[in-house]
Amino acid sequence: MIHLKNAAYRYPSRQGTAPWALDHIDLNVHQGEYVVIFGPSGSGKSTLTFVLNGLVPHFFGGEFFGEALVCNHAVPETPPAVLSEQVAVVLQNTDAYLFCATVEAELLFGLERSPIPAHQYDQRIQEILAFLDIEHLRHRAPHELSGGEKHLAAVASALCLKPHIMILDEPFAHLDAPNRSRLRQALAAVNRAGTTVIVAEHLVDDFLLDVDRCLVMEKGRVRFDGTPRQTLPHLMEVGLVPQYPQPPGEQAPLGQESLLKVSEVSFYREGRPVLDRVSFTLRAGESVAVTGPNGSGKTTLVKILGGLLKPHEGCALWNGRDIHKIPPPMRVRHVGVSFQNPNDQFFKVQVEDEIWAGPKILGKKGLPADREWIEHICNLFGVRPLKEHSPYRLSEGEKKRVALASVLAMKPQVLVLDEPTAGQDGRFRRELAELLLCLSKDLGIAVVVVTHDKDFARAVCARRLLLDKGRLVEDRAMVPSAEEV
Repeated sequence: MIHLKNAAYRYPSRQGTAPWALDHIDLNVHQGEYVVIFGPSGSGKSTLTFVLNGLVPHFFGGEFFGEALVCNHAVPETPPAVLSEQVAVVLQNTDAYLFCATVEAELLFGLERSPIPAHQYDQRIQEILAFLDIEHLRHRAPHELSGGEKHLAAVASALCLKPHIMILDEPFAHLDAPNRSRLRQALAAVNRAGTTVIVAEHLVDDFLLDVDRCLVMEKGRVRFDGTPRQTLPHLMEVGLVPQYPQPPGEQAPLGQESLLKVSEVSFYREGRPVLDRVSFTLRAGESVAVTGPNGSGKTTLVKILGGLLKPHEGCALWNGRDIHKIPPPMRVRHVGVSFQNPNDQFFKVQVEDEIWAGPKILGKKGLPADREWIEHICNLFGVRPLKEHSPYRLSEGEKKRVALASVLAMKPQVLVLDEPTAGQDGRFRRELAELLLCLSKDLGIAVVVVTHDKDFARAVCARRLLLDKGRLVEDRAMVPSAEEV
């Protein structure tokens, strides 16, 4: 099904010769195999998936050498539209290709470009929605879904086409525990039916029990190719398994100062309560995890805290002042938000300009930038080598790091992070955990982490807010346990 021999690729570069994103790889994948590709950020695993669907080199340009055969098609000579008839792809950034009015229309759009007869469309859509247990999303608009629900919709769209090869890039990153289990079962069933499944992941989870092979990539090369049982030592060597610092335990907020108060906040969409009378107080130096199932209202709460959505009822107060009445340039100094999809907050053409955009605006308001702090953040997040790149052309993991750096560059007093570990390797998760602990403990910054990553939440946060169907059902101390976040 897949044959790569001495395959090498580098992206176009304005600085001359770019490094090899894929460094002369040999790889064979047989029909019906289930293969997982692991690797730290920048290791080349997403680029490898782009080769398999023809985005490399046809869309991204650059230089490609060697052989690449997919379903008996030579990739360099085959347009992606031809490969897409046999290769279905679910990318990390679902917002880049979910654009129809409803989930049903999204699935129908793909079917209309497939050889499947029109009279089978409705049956096929119903089968796939039931298969993934997402019938309730059928008439919902993709842009109104949670990040996890969008990924399930994208998977459904890919499965509708009955592909010979199914490729998924970080499919488990935005899913809660029940949906991770649902997707795991779906992929295993699809593979048992004869479809070749290839997953690029950072997450090490129970789905490994279903796979045939694991590849571990580093610096554009495959450094390990073997069974799941043999993989763990190699994952630890490349930094994919995080070694977290000591959990914070019970915190004593600095001076018990209340920074942010959310009071009886409700938000509705098409008459349906997305948030239902949510109330809590956030104090200086606290670190709080906001958890809950996909679609429980977490990202809507993030947008309200950042002032991007105004609640239909109730209010969010910063030091007693309505957040939505604070001018945006000053609001970001108080509450900094890094969104689940980093593309939502980019607006500059170069990474360096993106990171400095906020500090420069604050400088015009009489708040000079802390250059030493910004340099420290850039070094910590490893974005300095990317400073002349377009943020839109980075990998999803690199985009996330640039987005975090741009928010932290403004030194907000409250830092809100929506799924900060999605698409990130273990080394970065550990370093981010250490930084957040320092921010809350030493600088008194209040940290809010919206996450499905239970291990990261326990490493960073001392308090947990649990949302379910828009309601705050728990507000308690974070305690070590085996429960799901």
